[in-house]
Amino acid sequence: MSSNEERLEVFTRMAEADPTNELAHFSLGRLYVEAGNLAAAEASLRRTLELSPQHSQAHRLLGETLLQAGRRDEAAEILRAGIQIAHERGEHQPRNQMQEALRRAGFDVPMPQASAPGREPLPDRGAPGEFVCRRCGKAQPKLEEAPFLNALGRQIQETICQVCWREWIAMSIKVVNEYRLNLLSPRGNEVYDSHMKEFLGLEDRSSSA
Repeated sequence: MSSNEERLEVFTRMAEADPTNELAHFSLGRLYVEAGNLAAAEASLRRTLELSPQHSQAHRLLGETLLQAGRRDEAAEILRAGIQIAHERGEHQPRNQMQEALRRAGFDVPMPQASAPGREPLPDRGAPGEFVCRRCGKAQPKLEEAPFLNALGRQIQETICQVCWREWIAMSIKVVNEYRLNLLSPRGNEVYDSHMKEFLGLEDRSSSA
């Protein structure tokens, strides 16, 4: 069994065990895209957006999938919505990627606005100067301490609320068990960090603009 097939099996089990597991559905969508199974990718990514409408990376992948399938107008609608969401959440990397996808496809690239016309505003954005979580977009208590003594730990403390961090801790148990991760090994830590960043919506700051 190839690595891709093994990961598909892992996330399929996770999605079947918990149909509300957005990480499992998004990961399945990404793996199906890599495998060229556009129909299955679309189904998984649409399910991700049902569970998490503000998931900018799911908008990006779904838009790109629809472009590959030749459904240009649908793709453009998804990408435009995703650009606005990513902009409001301060997620520069997926915003830029979706703008570039539209540009390559020959569409006009929208300039994100303060709030999207005809769409409900994001949840509680907090008062000026108040901490707002990067993942959920809500004013929630921030972590009192960095979970790790490195740059990633500091990034989590600066951007992720206590509620979302607790959700990841619960999800991480499933990831560790499904992958049988040895967190004392470099490979185990690499896999763990990859899924954590994906779940929390973290991005490489060096790619932000």
